[in-house]
Amino acid sequence: MTVNRHLKDQLFEQVARLTKAVSSPKRLELIELLAQAPKTVEQLAQEADLSIALTSAHLKALKNAKLVTSETEGKHRRYQLVDEKVSKLWVLLHQLAAYQFPELPLLFEEATPKKSNIKDTNSLIALSKAQKIQLIDVRPESEYNHKHLPSAQSFPIEKLAEMTQHLDKETPIVAYCRGPFCLYARDAVLFLREQGFNASQWQDGIAEFEASQS
Repeated sequence: MTVNRHLKDQLFEQVARLTKAVSSPKRLELIELLAQAPKTVEQLAQEADLSIALTSAHLKALKNAKLVTSETEGKHRRYQLVDEKVSKLWVLLHQLAAYQFPELPLLFEEATPKKSNIKDTNSLIALSKAQKIQLIDVRPESEYNHKHLPSAQSFPIEKLAEMTQHLDKETPIVAYCRGPFCLYARDAVLFLREQGFNASQWQDGIAEFEASQS
């Protein structure tokens, strides 16, 4: 093997460390969750429907690839993405997958029974600021508090039924959550429409919005 070939193999191997780390569907889900806010191992295990042990193993692989970092808080270890570039990587991957595999957009359509016809997120935010729509964030409150779309109001899906009195039936509602792989907004829209609200779903989340602004 020539010196040049050895060096070239090493260069590609470094990039492959990342691709190997994100080759698991569950690790991609953990990245999506951490793109919303830092979370403990216990929170991630619950939200990804994994055991603590398996969640820890996946996080170790992501940490070894320098995609996540962690710190100890009392009895818990809290994880976060090392950089917003990791969140952008997730967005790029799922957008490329949607372009390459026609079955993925079909699944998106199934997950979005009443999709908003607003053209882009900037228009969505402008309409919300002008009070022409009610933009609601149905993720957990901790994720909303970490970061959310400008002018969005927090209506966590688990509290939505008891908070509907704060919504105006005369103004259209647009609900969003973590992005196209999250079903909170779908469930919120179905519930609100049953209650007589004019509600639709915004498919993107904060990660997609931030990626589009850079």
